[in-house]
Amino acid sequence: MVSRDRWQRAQQYEKGYWAQQAESIAKGAQTQLGWYKWRSDKLVERLNRLGLTTITSGKVAVVEVGSGPVGVAGFFPAGEMVLVDPLQEFYGSNPILSEIRNPTASYRQGGGEALPVEPDHFDLAIIENCIDHVQDDAAVYRELARVLKPGGILYLTVNCRTKPGFVMHRILSTLRLDPGHPHTYTPSKLKRLLLGYGFELLDMETGSYSKARDEDRRSASRKANLKAMLGISEYLSSIVARIKKVGS
Repeated sequence: MVSRDRWQRAQQYEKGYWAQQAESIAKGAQTQLGWYKWRSDKLVERLNRLGLTTITSGKVAVVEVGSGPVGVAGFFPAGEMVLVDPLQEFYGSNPILSEIRNPTASYRQGGGEALPVEPDHFDLAIIENCIDHVQDDAAVYRELARVLKPGGILYLTVNCRTKPGFVMHRILSTLRLDPGHPHTYTPSKLKRLLLGYGFELLDMETGSYSKARDEDRRSASRKANLKAMLGISEYLSSIVARIKKVGS
């Protein structure tokens, strides 16, 4: 867990980022966040490939933690869609961001450490590239386990680093040089934590550090170049897991 002050700095960073995104959309310099639908479609394909077709039937209850202004769950085929984020009031007050939301989804203010939803209710929980932004990641894992039905499915993604990159990034985070990411992950840490909180891993996909480093080296961004030099280039890890509890 990080301090509340450290987490609040991360939230201010997120506000600034999304305010810039909304301004770019308003100016026509950027499309209206079609990334969310693309990610939802890819998730449906993956779940179907794993034989979890009941989850993609259009009848399930899905919750997304740290959904951002629109959310992957807003495009997922479901009977009930609940999207939770500590900045929902901020997103909802922005006319550009709120306009592109799914009007049939329920957007709720709240943190992953204390989800404003009932226990044992959801068939699917989504947490996309968010677990490294929270204040207390242990509490978030407990909440994910609490709100899923017995045998419910978790889809989680997070940017990971190598073990040396993990150490370097923790130093940079402590020095406040990466305000948006209070936590750092490696693939092995991610697996260990999920198993420790009662999840059974069904599928894991992990990107390539060397590819991420090479892309950062070739980037026109000085920040990306520096990440490659410091060994902190990140690559995506994603997991589909099932909660194991009484009734599973």
